[in-house]
Amino acid sequence: MRKEGYHEKICFVLTVSTGINFGSIFSTPLIKNNDELKAYFSEYYDVSINYIRDKDSVDYLVVPKPFMSFDNENKLPIIEVPARLFIEKDFEKIKTYIDNYFSK
Repeated sequence: MRKEGYHEKICFVLTVSTGINFGSIFSTPLIKNNDELKAYFSEYYDVSINYIRDKDSVDYLVVPKPFMSFDNENKLPIIEVPARLFIEKDFEKIKTYIDNYFSK
């Protein structure tokens, strides 16, 4: 699906509030920089990488599995993707999981 024909907004949940501070699934600074991820997926989807800021304006959550528990306050549908694909920056395989979710 191309962005032009796509209306739902997806959000990659990579950082969440843990109550006291913010937690990330990834501990290394290399992986904390998600600009490449956003640039790649912005060609295909309306994308957010800031769950904390955008949780009230997105339609679907893309969540690395396994992931720390978080409060899905708006009970949004979750698209689970193996966390290793984020670590490997295998954007094509991540996109396959997302596309497969929407093709159902």
